[in-house]
Amino acid sequence: MYALFVIMEIVLYTNPPCLFIKKTQITIMPQTSRARYLDEAKGLGILCIVFLHYENGVIPWTVNTFIGSFMITIFYIIAGWIMAMKGKKIPTYNLAKKRLRSLGYPYIYWTGIILSFDIILWAFGYYDSYFIARETYKSIVLRGIGTLWFLPALFFGEIIWNWLSKRHWSVWLLVLIVIMIYEHEYNNFFASRTTPLWNIIKAPFYTISSTLCATITVGLGYIAYKIIHKLNLLDYKFLSFITGIAICISAYLMANYLSLLLGNFNQYLWQLCAPIFGPIGFILIFYSSQNNKLWNYFDYWGRNSLSLMVTHYSIVQVLITIFIVNLLHLPFLGWISILAFIASMPIQWSITLWMNKNMPKLLHP
Repeated sequence: MYALFVIMEIVLYTNPPCLFIKKTQITIMPQTSRARYLDEAKGLGILCIVFLHYENGVIPWTVNTFIGSFMITIFYIIAGWIMAMKGKKIPTYNLAKKRLRSLGYPYIYWTGIILSFDIILWAFGYYDSYFIARETYKSIVLRGIGTLWFLPALFFGEIIWNWLSKRHWSVWLLVLIVIMIYEHEYNNFFASRTTPLWNIIKAPFYTISSTLCATITVGLGYIAYKIIHKLNLLDYKFLSFITGIAICISAYLMANYLSLLLGNFNQYLWQLCAPIFGPIGFILIFYSSQNNKLWNYFDYWGRNSLSLMVTHYSIVQVLITIFIVNLLHLPFLGWISILAFIASMPIQWSITLWMNKNMPKLLHP
């Protein structure tokens, strides 16, 4: 699925064609502070995730498809981007310890919090016993409740790529082939098996699939930064902006139109272009204008993306849905879903503010 792009990136990075890239030694300076443009890009990603979880039948399918294509992978791309930007190889064991604190502990904490919340709703008859048992099982196999699946995927994806990045590129290709075989068999096997029992069986294999996809995408973010750095693209903000716009437009068109013309290649083009190039395009756009006050909102939620990730879907949206559907007896459709999203954001801000002040270890262990 990603093979063509990975091969192209490897060849370009290891042996750049002289017609396009002048061979110069890369000097990557260690970063001592947060890069605002990356927080802005993460803010865009998490806000898109929340928006699509609420939105129901309003925005055009083409926009929905494009947003859905990059909103998760932008976090993976940024993770790889940061690893490359630091320019220093971290022992895999040390990285695992660090990520256990930033991703593993929050997974454990928030699994307990959300399960407790679900049990309260179960006591009031909103959920049944099967739902509670299923969510508990998903937590154990790291499939995660709601959006919590993202944390193990990113954790293991970063760890695996950190190990791979120290190996010869031929090892990358070998691992890529193994991943492609697994993904092909996984998708084919479970495509027509959608009963509750099969969903239970599928859960641990979904965790593996998410991890493997995260590994590839983290790696592509790593490679993308090094190529862009070698091209000196980050030295020219206007060029970064134009390039970012062009990449995003290309990803949008490939995801929605060109793939439809090529039939069976639809899935491969969608996975090849939008989820990879879309995030890179937005990163370049934010880089070119990162100090613009228009992006302050994105910057805030980028720095607090974990809070929004773990609370919006399984807690806040559930309560808003109960209010709209069960109390007001209105359908969660159309503009009602958009108004629900708008109403949720001040609530999310209040929750984040309170947690940062009173329980910071839930978000920053």
